[in-house]
Amino acid sequence: MLGTAKDEMYGERVGAGWLYVAVDDPDAHCERARSAGATIVNELHDTDYGSRDYSARDPEGNAWSFGTYRPAVEALSPGP
Repeated sequence: MLGTAKDEMYGERVGAGWLYVAVDDPDAHCERARSAGATIVNELHDTDYGSRDYSARDPEGNAWSFGTYRPAVEALSPGP
């Protein structure tokens, strides 16, 4: 869960962070984000590792990156 910074409990902006969220259709997602008031800080682009990404700042100033990158997870084999 993410929420708005408030003057209670944890104080104002206890930390700064960036988030990458994998989405199925980054083109449509980018347009929805732009329409909702996000500032696109890195326009849609194809990466050299095969992902389609963009980055945005929401109306509260939080930095977000979205794209199709989903690294493969190797199956863990049981121990001896």
